[in-house]
Amino acid sequence: MKKLLLNLWFWPVFVVVTAIALLLVPILCAGNAVTFRYPVARGVRIGVRLYGRVLIRSLQWAIPVTLIDRSGGVSPPVVFVANHRSSADPYLFGMLPLEMAFVTSWPFRIPLYKWIMGLAGYLNTADRWQRLAEKGGGLLAMGCSLIVWPEGHRSRDGRLRRFRNGAFRLAVQAGCPVVPVCICGTERFLPPGQRTLSPAAVRITVLPAIAVPDDGGNEKQAVRTLRERAYAAIRDELAAQMGESEPVALSPAESSHGHAVAEVGNHG
Repeated sequence: MKKLLLNLWFWPVFVVVTAIALLLVPILCAGNAVTFRYPVARGVRIGVRLYGRVLIRSLQWAIPVTLIDRSGGVSPPVVFVANHRSSADPYLFGMLPLEMAFVTSWPFRIPLYKWIMGLAGYLNTADRWQRLAEKGGGLLAMGCSLIVWPEGHRSRDGRLRRFRNGAFRLAVQAGCPVVPVCICGTERFLPPGQRTLSPAAVRITVLPAIAVPDDGGNEKQAVRTLRERAYAAIRDELAAQMGESEPVALSPAESSHGHAVAEVGNHG
């Protein structure tokens, strides 16, 4: 019964909140054009974060979300790297009071979402690496943190998959720390392939930042060290929270040729 009530409640709320958000976008852009208080992209990023927060808060009666901050304080800009279990995962970042940009691809394939993603200045992993690195570096230089799903896709079995290099290359090249984020519970709330929601407790744990290692100017080694440390941090937190068995081992570094999706991953 609770599952039925949850779905009867959420989908109308989702439609209404989304419609209001889309109506507000041109109004906010017009207001920004008059006041010049924020660059348009920054204003849209703030709006997207608030949108996610409203949706998450609307579900607290059935899907309580707990934010656990073990970071000791995040000093932006940083590169957030999170495990990926559900299409609901991005909305959780609305809980963090920081300016952030997503590094993803699938929303760019949906016309309406593509428009919002473009306005927000988000990074499309289908782009070539050079373009993605330049744009990501520019956002970090402006103080905007990045959110990357280094597994590339949602885990279908709940196990932590291998991490790709792109997020860590961005961090090394910009000299910004990586902040691992462990997400638990969304695989029960909205599993991959499902369209109906189920009641579940969700936890998002922000772990201590990992500084870019000093590897004597060896970028490839610095990327590998940073990737392994971030992977271990999320793996250990998952094991502590869920008692998971040992995940798959880290793979060799991914090739840097071709589209950035081979480097960063594709949120899907």
